[in-house]
Amino acid sequence: MSERTISEIFANPETDPIPSGIRMGDLVQGLRIDGKDPASGDIPDSLEAQIAGAFENMRRAITNAGGGLGNIAQVSIFFEDGPTGMTLLNAAWEEAFPDADDRPTYKFITTPLVGGRQVQFEFFGVLNASRQVIELPVVAHTNPIPMGVRIGDYLFTSRVLPFSPETGKPGEDAASQADFVFHNVGATLEAGGMGWDAVRQGRLFLSDMGGLPSLRERWSSQFGGEARPLHPIHYAVAPSLLVMLEVIAAV
Repeated sequence: MSERTISEIFANPETDPIPSGIRMGDLVQGLRIDGKDPASGDIPDSLEAQIAGAFENMRRAITNAGGGLGNIAQVSIFFEDGPTGMTLLNAAWEEAFPDADDRPTYKFITTPLVGGRQVQFEFFGVLNASRQVIELPVVAHTNPIPMGVRIGDYLFTSRVLPFSPETGKPGEDAASQADFVFHNVGATLEAGGMGWDAVRQGRLFLSDMGGLPSLRERWSSQFGGEARPLHPIHYAVAPSLLVMLEVIAAV
């Protein structure tokens, strides 16, 4: 398929005329994938059933695009109730991706959803390629995800943690955490055979948006002052984590 060819993909075309995402070349992006029952089109009442349905609809979407769960690189998970959702999610995640050395990465965000939805997925996948899981020595997530995934010409990180590469502990203040985050993003890129020049966009997670101007400057300096998209979001779920950064890179 030509890199310029864009094709809509569907999770359940027989019952749902709304596209689940797009395919452009080997890159697939799945959007607004919920736990809707594939046969009835109904949203289940329970969060557990909605999570199971979202995994199934993600599988259907990537399959209809020409791939499978092995082509999923990164998943964004949106919950009405994040703490409750994460308890249920990790069990379903390990069931869907049982090999700890071959998993996508994810992030979760708590946000209002509509229409009885308690969970919603978005994902990136790359067809005709296999995942290379990227872990960092000392710096690691407690959830069952890697720090990043290189798949084909693309690299997707998780929310990279503001932890010291020597102690595995977060910095004492926002400035030291920013230092650790940018160092750890660079290390993740290097482990995936890329550099900062390959970064196409970033998403910045801040507990205090007052620090955004200086972090924008630091972000821009990674590219010699060239503008690259950086999308900030206020994130105060974990009080000890003041600064985190997620990037997408491509060569």
